Amino acid sequence: MAIQHCLEIKKQRYHYDAIIIGTGIGGAAIGALLAHAGWKILILEKNKIVGGRCTTYKRYGFKVDLGWHNFCLGDKGPHEDICRQVGMPNAIEWLSTVNKGRLQIGDEVMDYNRKTMINVLPENERDNMRKLFASAMQLSNQELDKLYYVPLAKWVDTFTKNRLAHTLIDSLVSQYFCVPSSVASAAEFIKCFRDVVTYRGMAYPKGGNITVPKTYITAIEKYGGEVRLNAKVKKVIIKDKTAVGVRLDDSSEFRAPVIISNAGIKATVADLVGEEHFPNDYVQRIQKLTYAVLPVLMKVILKERITDDVIIIYLPDENSPTLKVTEEMWYGKIPEWVAGLIFSPTNLDPSPGPPEKQLITFFSVCPPNQDWNEWEKVLLNNFYRVYPQAKGKVWKHFLETYELVDGFAGEIGNIIGVGQTVDQVHERRPSVTSPIKGLYYCCADVGSHGIGTELAANSAKELFAILISQ
Repeated sequence: MAIQHCLEIKKQRYHYDAIIIGTGIGGAAIGALLAHAGWKILILEKNKIVGGRCTTYKRYGFKVDLGWHNFCLGDKGPHEDICRQVGMPNAIEWLSTVNKGRLQIGDEVMDYNRKTMINVLPENERDNMRKLFASAMQLSNQELDKLYYVPLAKWVDTFTKNRLAHTLIDSLVSQYFCVPSSVASAAEFIKCFRDVVTYRGMAYPKGGNITVPKTYITAIEKYGGEVRLNAKVKKVIIKDKTAVGVRLDDSSEFRAPVIISNAGIKATVADLVGEEHFPNDYVQRIQKLTYAVLPVLMKVILKERITDDVIIIYLPDENSPTLKVTEEMWYGKIPEWVAGLIFSPTNLDPSPGPPEKQLITFFSVCPPNQDWNEWEKVLLNNFYRVYPQAKGKVWKHFLETYELVDGFAGEIGNIIGVGQTVDQVHERRPSVTSPIKGLYYCCADVGSHGIGTELAANSAKELFAILISQ
């Protein structure tokens, strides 16, 4: 009884069982899981809306998604796993995008599937592409383990060196990870490709991207957790080499034996905690981490519906994969024709805006420090190449740059987080645990597997298993 009494007194020194910094997918998901498990949770968000990169804001009468998110596994993936785990199955209504993709190469438009990607190649290369897809589905786990640290482009080379074949594969991997095949992990790509093919769960959440984190926030509140917006954490409090609480911008402090950062691993180490609290070799490792590519998006609002297309993968030519920063871009030249991903959320869910209008997103990538006026002109010209019928029917168009993403989620405006490159996957990827007792990470930077937001959701599942077992 005396021991139990001492434990109770010790527990009462803390305000919460866990404090979570940030309501992005990782932070909101781990909060939902822990709150459902009976933990007293406080989640703090610096913005006035939840979601981090996976959010939705209002403009010109529309609910506009930040970035471009197509949830590759939808109701077959980790988001729905978490909803079921917290007793809220089917809380997210997933709108299927399976078989709703189109591929445009130059001015030629076709259905987007493996058959098309094979048949568009020269006849003498088609068997090579078939063998590549077959191998991706049939490799054993032991064979996959040997490919984690092999660049995807090098693996593709073992089947074909055809330029268009490489461009098509590069376009796939850039959709998944926002990194080029020259540095992407072959094994991580193959695993994700298998998931997409096997589960065919590609979908978009009704109500926009923010629906997913809002569902997790609902679970946190349902199970007694506390959510505070406009609450910017300035510092994680460290005492005796242990994380014990957080201090906000307004100098208020909250204590918990578990501090979970959804703010990104670099920002957590350098700013929220301070590098002096970590081992030198750990700091050096975190400093060397690189991010996926930076986004530039043009949102176009049409006066009327001009297309029934949902998704278009647009390649201006066979040498221009989507979401790849070209060498000429690094030297300050914006190409006349820029590849990209095009998505019309209002063709799936008309509720985000006026029913007579249509919203279309054109997603591309660029280096930092750009002339945004020039980028807007170039993206609009490429948009008209895809949709010539839109001329004279555009009501509004505006850019989302990486600076806007940075305002919501930090990490220099990166659209995913730490890149899934050969030196940053599997055992080389940062862990959800930190060297500091009581400090953890939960975000796409540390998830071991997945695509975009599903990478962050998987990090929440991994961290939850660790915390519950302690």
